[in-house]
Amino acid sequence: MASNPYIGTFQLTGAVSGMDTQAMVQKLMEVEQQPLNRAQEKFDTLTYKQKLWMEVDNKLEDFYDYLITFKLKSNLIPKSATSSDESVLTATAPADADNSTFYLKVNSLASPTVLLGEDIISTIKKSSTIGEVIGTTGDATFTITKGSDSDTITVSDSETIQNLIDKINGSTLGVEAKFDDANGKFFIVNKENGAVDISVSATSGSNGETLIMDLNLNGTPAADSDNTVRTLGSLGEVELSFDGSTPITTYGDLTENTLNVFGTTIDLKSTSSSYVKVSIEQDLDKSVESIKEFVDKYNETINYVYDLLHEDQVTDKPPEEMTEEDYMKGMLKGDNNLEKIFYNLRNMVYSPVDIEQSGSQYNALFDIGITSGDLGAGYENTMKGLLSVDEDKLREALNTNAEDVWKLFATNDTTNKEYGYAQSVQNYLYEVTKFNGYIDQIAGTSGTIGNEMRRLADEMSDLLDRLQRKEAQYYAQFSAMEQAIQQLNAQGMYIQNAFSNQ
Repeated sequence: MASNPYIGTFQLTGAVSGMDTQAMVQKLMEVEQQPLNRAQEKFDTLTYKQKLWMEVDNKLEDFYDYLITFKLKSNLIPKSATSSDESVLTATAPADADNSTFYLKVNSLASPTVLLGEDIISTIKKSSTIGEVIGTTGDATFTITKGSDSDTITVSDSETIQNLIDKINGSTLGVEAKFDDANGKFFIVNKENGAVDISVSATSGSNGETLIMDLNLNGTPAADSDNTVRTLGSLGEVELSFDGSTPITTYGDLTENTLNVFGTTIDLKSTSSSYVKVSIEQDLDKSVESIKEFVDKYNETINYVYDLLHEDQVTDKPPEEMTEEDYMKGMLKGDNNLEKIFYNLRNMVYSPVDIEQSGSQYNALFDIGITSGDLGAGYENTMKGLLSVDEDKLREALNTNAEDVWKLFATNDTTNKEYGYAQSVQNYLYEVTKFNGYIDQIAGTSGTIGNEMRRLADEMSDLLDRLQRKEAQYYAQFSAMEQAIQQLNAQGMYIQNAFSNQ
């Protein structure tokens, strides 16, 4: 027991009587302490039970989080998009893309205009100053023209080629400068695709003219004799055909190498002389995999709850060998609150859902091959709430109407209060695990268990105070006895001395 504020820290007991009064007090206090011990055991039990409820809460929250992404159409009934030549184009289809087959021929890609100055002398680096490049002092000014727009760039002799690049990139023209100083190439690239001319000019005889000449940006792109190269940009063009030979329409003036055809995103990689086949179809394998994963996750969750309701307490270990996990085993066996969660979850997947307004032809998991229990294996799995999948029937349902399979799980019609299986379970788990929800009202700080723990803590505090007062009382009584014995001994010695002196 804790130190007692009602008695001193040092007790000299039994000095007169020779009795081990401290041991006697300890034995008396063991009896007196039984109510406190029982209260402590109740408190410890509630502590373990509260922790176990928090583990249940975490398990259900994990399933809730999984359901958020599971019921997305892109996860539950994804589409597969294939290209017969991915070096020319690739295809990506969202879940709501049309199932279709078509052919595309890439006549041109969207590309930007590039002005290139090459064969620049190797001594010019990004770190070179403008003064070092042009061999004189003073500012260098030149003009970049893009189409009908132009901008003037000025750099001082103390600034570097890197500073020049930064100024070009920060101009209003929408161009980007790059310098490959290891290979002597200076690029000015339009940030937009299309056939827009780019040129660089400066006043004759100026430092600016010297600079652009040193960077080989001043030549005539059409001439073969200089080191200025202009690659004129273009817009993309793609032909569509339904039979792979007859063009139906053309997607032209594409400023990006991406287009959307029948809800499918097409990424263009290169031009082609022939048509490339694009096929969009239901990805049955991924759908089956997703639904089987849902069944596994549900079974894992419901089996966890079932085991907690039926596991026995550990009785074959001495207290000193018991772990916290051992103490928690069996704490929720037959718990009415946990049983309610179990039966609600089980009944939700065993019963049909009302999703009439969605137009789905399916309203029960059985319709798509998901059943309770194992046929011919008795009722054990059914009692546990487990589900099993008939993959052939599931594939048949997905082939027949994948959209309705998705609705069976994911319908979320708050107006008509119609919810698919995954949405219904998610809604229920939210109510169970949210702040001040079902579990929080049981095991939260202000829940039933938390309130009982506070009551027990107050009770134990009162019991401890009474015990300490009782202990002090026992010591006081034994102390009084010692004093009485001492007085009797003194009187006896007095009488004995009186008779011996006669």
